[in-house]
Amino acid sequence: MATSVQPAENTIHGFTIVTHVVPAGTGHYGQSTEAGASTTGQFGKFLKGDPKALGVVQIMIGIITFMLGIVSAVFFFTASKVTGVMFWGAVLYMVSGGLSVDASKKAHGCVVKGSLVMNVFSAVAAGIAIIVMAVDIAIANPCYRHYYYYSRSDEDLCGLWHGIAGIQLVLAVLEFIISICTSAFACKATCCNDPTQVMFVPAHPVTTV
Repeated sequence: MATSVQPAENTIHGFTIVTHVVPAGTGHYGQSTEAGASTTGQFGKFLKGDPKALGVVQIMIGIITFMLGIVSAVFFFTASKVTGVMFWGAVLYMVSGGLSVDASKKAHGCVVKGSLVMNVFSAVAAGIAIIVMAVDIAIANPCYRHYYYYSRSDEDLCGLWHGIAGIQLVLAVLEFIISICTSAFACKATCCNDPTQVMFVPAHPVTTV
């Protein structure tokens, strides 16, 4: 395909006519491939963050957090049990991870935007989980209530709770970091793009000599 510039200019509006010369019989009329190349470049920005690997990690964090939340809710009465953040937060982590993995396979703007939105929610949930777990460990520690009449089984349970609380806190911090990183790369791919210039080929192009 060749490009020619018409020498004549519109004296009223002051623009130069640029046309694409399409060989006869090819039938290549309509939108140019520039938009497709731009979309691929935008999707490449998202892939730089390795969303597939981060999504798998998010799913694993969600599963582990949910299971530890069940154990903690059965044996202890804590702020995390009251808020339920270890359950609905874990669901958000898994959904965000699934969307990130799906977005890494499909070059589709809607999927990337969905991953962006869900990772923002996951970051908020992880932030809440960090605060709740910090309150549990520092203030609402269930082991403090039975300090004066510990039994051996109480000590074992308290050791179990400290282990669970520590793991949940670490997982919440890790999820917060991953969600922020994934959201940043998704935002670059969907929100910070240069406008795509779309060019159309006229139905009867004029070839200049």
